[in-house]
Amino acid sequence: MALLEVVHAATGIVRAPISTTLMQVASRILLVWPVTNTFPHLAKSAAYSSMLIAWSVTEVIRYSYFTLSLSGFTPKFMTWLRYNAFYVLYPLGISSECWLIYKAIEPAKSIRQEYAWLLQAILGIYVPGSYILFTHMMRQRRKVMRGKQVKKA
Repeated sequence: MALLEVVHAATGIVRAPISTTLMQVASRILLVWPVTNTFPHLAKSAAYSSMLIAWSVTEVIRYSYFTLSLSGFTPKFMTWLRYNAFYVLYPLGISSECWLIYKAIEPAKSIRQEYAWLLQAILGIYVPGSYILFTHMMRQRRKVMRGKQVKKA
């Protein structure tokens, strides 16, 4: 179902850049299947719990905002939450994801050395990828919050 996010962005059903949507969905699929499903002991770590909390809170805020926007009524608090919560939730989620990938590298070697190398490469991609996602949200926030201030004036 998560792949539908990418399809919706690609077809224009939602106004979201396909590149950032693809990065987010790919990272979630990676963490759920090749990391946690393969190494279930990682699901017992605090990093797994904090990752799920960050993902869940992010999506509850996001979809609540979208639903209210479609109804034509978006409380100021909801807009503020939508465009500010990521300052806490992204670093929490991304650091949790990185920790889980890091902790999967050693047991991945017992399956296949190339698997461990792939996880190391993915971990190396996370830093620039995280920067792209975070700065995208900062730009979105600036655009939306600036628009709110113009309306106030």
